[in-house]
Amino acid sequence: MPFGNFRYATIVAAASFGALLAITTAIVWFGYLFAEKSFDAEFERQDQHYKSIAELHFATELGELRTFLRALSHNGELLGALKEDTHQRVERILSWAYFDRDNGQLDILFIVPEGSDTIIDVSSALHETGPMVATLATEPVPTVPQLRYSETGGQTGIYALLDGFRIIDPGTGAVIANLYGGLVLNDNPYVFRGLLGDTELHAAALSIDGDIVIEVSNDGKRHFEPGGAEPERGREIVLPISIAETRHPITLRALRESNPVQELRGTFFQLLPVLIGLILVLSLALSLFIKQVTKRSLSQLTDYADAIGAALEGKSNIPQFKPGRIRDFNSLGEAIERVFDAFRASEHRATEVIDRAPSAIIAKDLDGRYLIANKEFLSMFSLERDQVIGAKDGDLFDPAFVTEIQAFEASFGKGRTGRSREVLVPTPYGERACLAAMFPLRSEAGETYAHCTILADITDRKKAEIALRHAKEEAEFANSAKTSFLAGVSHELRTPLNAIIGFSEMIGGEVLGKIENRNYVDYAKHIQSSGTHLLSLIGDVLDLSVIESRKETVHEEALDIEDLGESCIRMIRDQATDAGIELSSDIDMRGRALKADARRIRQILINLLTNAVKFTSAGGHVSLTGQVQDDGRIRFIVTDDGIGMDEVTLAHAFEPFMQGNSSMVRKAEGAGLGLALVKRLVELHGADLECNSAPGAGTTISILFPASRSVTAPPQAAEAEQAPAK
Repeated sequence: MPFGNFRYATIVAAASFGALLAITTAIVWFGYLFAEKSFDAEFERQDQHYKSIAELHFATELGELRTFLRALSHNGELLGALKEDTHQRVERILSWAYFDRDNGQLDILFIVPEGSDTIIDVSSALHETGPMVATLATEPVPTVPQLRYSETGGQTGIYALLDGFRIIDPGTGAVIANLYGGLVLNDNPYVFRGLLGDTELHAAALSIDGDIVIEVSNDGKRHFEPGGAEPERGREIVLPISIAETRHPITLRALRESNPVQELRGTFFQLLPVLIGLILVLSLALSLFIKQVTKRSLSQLTDYADAIGAALEGKSNIPQFKPGRIRDFNSLGEAIERVFDAFRASEHRATEVIDRAPSAIIAKDLDGRYLIANKEFLSMFSLERDQVIGAKDGDLFDPAFVTEIQAFEASFGKGRTGRSREVLVPTPYGERACLAAMFPLRSEAGETYAHCTILADITDRKKAEIALRHAKEEAEFANSAKTSFLAGVSHELRTPLNAIIGFSEMIGGEVLGKIENRNYVDYAKHIQSSGTHLLSLIGDVLDLSVIESRKETVHEEALDIEDLGESCIRMIRDQATDAGIELSSDIDMRGRALKADARRIRQILINLLTNAVKFTSAGGHVSLTGQVQDDGRIRFIVTDDGIGMDEVTLAHAFEPFMQGNSSMVRKAEGAGLGLALVKRLVELHGADLECNSAPGAGTTISILFPASRSVTAPPQAAEAEQAPAK
């Protein structure tokens, strides 16, 4: 069996064994930890109990010692001997009192008469406490029990609990002596035997500064080592106790013969192999049971999965899941069925979207086999879907076309992915022009698994483009012919018109003599006026044709707009005055000049002003304003309060030969070229034209030149601008 290819029963057995082992081990281990914590809590409580008993025993011993010393300090016979200063008698009384106490209840007893260096000591000979007594005799009487240490007395030294009282003369109240008494801890098993008798402890010891002062055990053996080393068996208890005033740490070390925690741990490790064996047997039995129960359901799931695979490969129809006896496996099978249905539905939706696309769409895997082919592709090449899916180009097309396909795909593989290009595709219905694009299809991991190609049939569009290009060329040719014709006619008409205007001007001016019949003079002036108007119209037509033929050149220079604007106002002032229209100008260039063609700018302003005067009633007002904006651009505005224009008229106002339909417009002279010429000249200078108008509200036309055409005014213009008005 290869690694990683396991039978289901093996997996179930391993899982069951692992689960049972983990669960059982966890239960046993947590039980062990709980028991250990319970033992620890109980031990803590017992340890405090031992500590309390030990401290109580010491407190009892010290209490009895203090009571004895208090009674002895009030002994009348001792008081009398001290008053008589009879030291032998005092020593005798102390000896009686000392030897009257049991061993361990009183180990040190001495008196120091007040004002004397004499020490009456009845105990030093037995316990080698002479140095300790000599030191105490020089110190004040202790008010509370104290722990004292002397280096004499063996390897450990002597540790003693000492107390004392002052002996006071009742008659005078004076202190006549100091009485001292104490217990030597090194040779005082009395307290510890009482502790062992009151508890289940096997041994107890008193440790001061790490040294074992005294040790008592039920078997008479030593169980404790200096330095805190644990005993070989049993449970040792180490408790700090407080029995007297001292700077030395006092520790009670006790020993229990049994250690429940060690016994519990040993029991646990003894039972562990048994538990593992039991778990192994149970897991094997459970795996066999599960194998028998799940075999049929697993077979059904396996068969269903195989059927789904066959359906995906197109070898069979969509399978139907048949539930078994295990609910979870049934749920799994139903979930697989739902996922498969959702996949087929998603696949169907994607196929519907792709099939409805107006372009041919295909996808091929890395081996060149077709994965997707929509209806447009199948229709383009008269193929069937079953014939295409899984096939290669060589199975569907002739070798020449296959070579073209390979070259096309290779070109996209050299960095052209995602971009489109035009290709000619041979089809059974003839060669078609297509716009082709190719891009990779990648998985979530970013790996390319297929390439998609989209072919958009642009044959009809290409035909329309060709027809449109031909129509455009024909229109441009016709327009050029029209422009050439207008230019030629205009030039031909200007020569006789100049003669007509000249002769009519001579006749009207009576240059050759006075004409008796004044009607002839009026006729001549009318001929001159009409000829001048016609000459102006011909000039506009000629200018417009030159601009449209792209032959117009601009002669740019720095223009003094204030002077140019005033000259334009003067040129049409007579016309405005005759029409009863007020004419005004307000131009402030702030030392700037306009870089433009002077003749064309004058033509723009005159056409706009003339047009405004023409369509403004008597009593109206026409104004010309010019200014330099904060952003450096130059703006001209021509405003009138004339008849205005509606939206329809305004939309075509700047087209050649377009005029409104009002009675005032019909009375006005002109062919509708003025505003069209203005628009062409404004565009020739790269400026923007804006017109706002409404019927009865007048018209405002604004021309905005770019900031690049704003230059510093010539010196003479700047001086004229700054000169004071006369």
